[in-house]
Amino acid sequence: MKNVLVVALMCLNAALLVVLIAGVATEEAHGQVFGTNYVVVTGNIRADYDAVYVIDLARRKLAAWRFDTEQKPARLVCITPGGGRDLTRDFRRSAVR
Repeated sequence: MKNVLVVALMCLNAALLVVLIAGVATEEAHGQVFGTNYVVVTGNIRADYDAVYVIDLARRKLAAWRFDTEQKPARLVCITPGGGRDLTRDFRRSAVR
């Protein structure tokens, strides 16, 4: 009886480990949508800094900030000058001649 219980618990642990590994391996990143006008995504800049990217869907602009951890408390510093990138201009296709 004791051996059966030990084997059953070992099988249960193995099954839970497989589910855990499968869940981590298929994890996807998603941006957070606020209302219908903004998408907010976090990411890294050259693995040195954490960053926050904000896309304004109505104006089609992208702005990015990085965390300045040298300041106490940490603060956000804008890294996209001039109010952000114009996505319409950035993704416009050049005419094929």
